[in-house]
Amino acid sequence: MSTAALDLAAGAEREGQAENASLRRVLAPESVVVIGASRRKGSAGRAILDNIAAGGYPGRVYVVNPRARQIRGERCLTSVLDLPEPADLAVIAVPAAAVLDVAEQCGQRGVRSLVVITSGLDVAACADLLAVCRRHGMRLVGPNCFGVAVPGIGLDATFAASRPQPGAVGLVMQSGGLGFAVMDQLSRLGVGISSFASVGDKLDVSGNDLLMWWEHDGVTKIAVLYIESFGNPRKFARIARRIGAAMPVLTVYAGPADRQALFEQAGVITTGGFGDLIEATALLATQPVPAGRTVAIVSNVGGAGRLAADACTDRGLTVYRPRGLTRRRLRALTRGPNPVNPLNPVNLGPVDTGTTVSEQNYRRCLELLAADDDVDAIIAVVLPTGATGDLVSAIVHADVRIPLAAVVLNQPESVRLLPGRQSRIPAYSCPEAAVGALARAAGYGAWRTQPRGQLPDLPDIDAQQARTLAREFLRQAPAGGWLAAGAAADILRCYGITLGDAAAGIAGIARVTVDHVFGPLVVLGIGGVSCARLMPLTDADADQLIQSVALGGTHPPGPPLGLRDLLLRVSRLADDLPEVTDLGLDLGGTVVTNARIKLEHCEPQDPFLRKLR
Repeated sequence: MSTAALDLAAGAEREGQAENASLRRVLAPESVVVIGASRRKGSAGRAILDNIAAGGYPGRVYVVNPRARQIRGERCLTSVLDLPEPADLAVIAVPAAAVLDVAEQCGQRGVRSLVVITSGLDVAACADLLAVCRRHGMRLVGPNCFGVAVPGIGLDATFAASRPQPGAVGLVMQSGGLGFAVMDQLSRLGVGISSFASVGDKLDVSGNDLLMWWEHDGVTKIAVLYIESFGNPRKFARIARRIGAAMPVLTVYAGPADRQALFEQAGVITTGGFGDLIEATALLATQPVPAGRTVAIVSNVGGAGRLAADACTDRGLTVYRPRGLTRRRLRALTRGPNPVNPLNPVNLGPVDTGTTVSEQNYRRCLELLAADDDVDAIIAVVLPTGATGDLVSAIVHADVRIPLAAVVLNQPESVRLLPGRQSRIPAYSCPEAAVGALARAAGYGAWRTQPRGQLPDLPDIDAQQARTLAREFLRQAPAGGWLAAGAAADILRCYGITLGDAAAGIAGIARVTVDHVFGPLVVLGIGGVSCARLMPLTDADADQLIQSVALGGTHPPGPPLGLRDLLLRVSRLADDLPEVTDLGLDLGGTVVTNARIKLEHCEPQDPFLRKLR
């Protein structure tokens, strides 16, 4: 591993340990205080207190309400300052005008973390709230949020109407209402939740923080993000790629194809909406990740099998065509009182078992296909009728050890889980849903097996001099701006990039641009075709970027090794200098003929950095 890669890995480990230590008070608290719980049922604070009691939370619970002596049998404290101990977690559900005073009192009493349910705080109040939390070393969830829940320890500090069930899915939501809906659906399925956070206005705790918590909590197997932005963009791309290598990370996103490709590079599985998210999670939570994209389809309804096959083709999956021993054995099932459909030659794609297939024969079809090394996954489509055996039972009892998705055409639920011999089996109400979930899982499997490459140790790098030049420019131009040509060339020379005259080769451009979700991107454009990749680029990333542009255009981009080295140096420059908000290099072959660099002040180090207690 290169020195750069070792440094990055060590930094990520230190960052993860620090985040886990600070979030432990939020997601594994030993004591909770609810501030603003009312004697009146129907208020958010009272519902939170009721849910904590109903969930069986074993830790110490305190209630602060200066106008009540007792709520739910719990003695009320007049003020946070009256707490007998510094609570790990305070849940605040008071009027907006009182939030800052309550937060300050929490800090003075030594409370370690806050969940602020209250909405309606203006920009200035939000800034003051964050300052209070940082000054006292408290983590902050919210404000304007729906709370947190960790079902495995009986903690439900939300005002949801139903109690979430424990499981292996970590869930972070910006929209609390949708978060409750996802929790309900995953609990109904039996998949359950490891931990849930509604982050609301997300002043402090963000999706990045939750991802790092789930990486080390020993419970979470799938991460689900349903938020509008992803915290610090520079961190998100790195964190998502690291965590995606160990567990699926899903989000809802329906946008341009180029943005979709960036999610895919980060290993994040994108879904088009709420239903797609639940359907994909159901499959990934119960089935192994497919080793490839070849799918066998078995159906007792010919038309439904063809719909599944068409959907597979549309989603980049290959429909398996039985051949050899598998084909002969499937044909043998046509003999007997309930044969596999003899009109289907079983080599055109979907295996049509016929509408009167027996339970035994249907199960044997599934097991034959599962034993074929060329099959990566199976979709079993059934419509139980009075003339068939119990085909759902056939699916449940089949010995299938590769990914299996069922389609039960007459079930009312969009997705449910069936018991199975190896694991639970997701059953969908339509073929397209099963195919969509399987396609996402297969895409994730392909990403996970791709070579990651290395961050190379590049010679002739003087990052310190480049930082000095950048700081000097911003000292003289506090508003930032474009560097003069000579100054841009000076910074490029710090990274071994020199300007020259156009050489033989195709003209193109290499750029660095900043994306609001992913942070800085390296973009390569040649012949009217451009592609972007996340930073920092590994050698494999650079090769894939060059290949993507070459495949999309009519001409090769020039000598790939020289271009790879240039892209890696550009990536290193932008990674070292967060002040670079735009960079463009005109290329003649692999020679840089012109350069433009824009610098702006990056976000300063937070003066209220939390100090863990």
